[in-house]
Amino acid sequence: MKDVQYFAPETLTEALRLLGKHQKGISVLAGGTDLVRNMNLEFKIPQNILWIGHLDLDYIRSKEGVIHIGGATRMQTAGASKLLQGKATALWQAASKMASPPVRSLATIGGNLCNASPAADTAIALMGLGAEVVLVSRRGKRKLPLTKFFLGPGRTALKPDELLFEVLVRPAGKGEGSAYAKVGRRQALTLAVLNAAARVKVDARGKCVAAIIAIGAAAPTPVHAVKAEAALVGQLFTEESIEKAADLAVAETRPIDDVHGTAWYRRKLTRVLVARCLRKAGGLPEKAE
Repeated sequence: MKDVQYFAPETLTEALRLLGKHQKGISVLAGGTDLVRNMNLEFKIPQNILWIGHLDLDYIRSKEGVIHIGGATRMQTAGASKLLQGKATALWQAASKMASPPVRSLATIGGNLCNASPAADTAIALMGLGAEVVLVSRRGKRKLPLTKFFLGPGRTALKPDELLFEVLVRPAGKGEGSAYAKVGRRQALTLAVLNAAARVKVDARGKCVAAIIAIGAAAPTPVHAVKAEAALVGQLFTEESIEKAADLAVAETRPIDDVHGTAWYRRKLTRVLVARCLRKAGGLPEKAE
């Protein structure tokens, strides 16, 4: 393995200076579950490594009506968070079930997003929650909806001199809930053949007033099922409206055949998982499937 220069800045200012100096020649290290593996297998060896463990980016807190999640927040932290469990349930479900306990103790929310896998657990959960990311560089901060962050497998809107600083999530309010679901080739420690998340708000009359649906492993990037959402909003939140939305969601995907599953199977799963997430998010009883 070639020599790699390692930096461990003590401040965000210094970290951003190094990112600005080295740009594409430096890789950010948080938990290292992907970067270190790729280096060990010699898939990708960076010229420089920037470790962000001293930057105090491992936090989950509520501020001014918004949940702020630091870019280096561990999955273990998210999976144990009572705030997420109650106010951003889809993310809590995704983080608490991802991979194994040793991996969750290292893997970070920001790393999972920047890896830009179309099937990333927390990416789908956060998209289903309507999350935004805050990106920071020496030029300042910018906010971006997560729906615009992913450009393709392994590709994001993050510029070479930017760091994913934090994730912003609006907490669930009255009549509002969220849910995440995943199917893999075994019960645990597996990538998603397909995953989905949904957020739903239902008023006192039983009408859906807001809905967000995200689907993973069904296209080159996580799918934001806008047509399915539009079909729900303004309608009574019933089994019939859920099934219609799930059918529309299938049409918004572009699955492929690969080693994890076939396109045909992924379409079938899309309908089932989207309906399942909508029911849970909207507080309806589960249906035998």
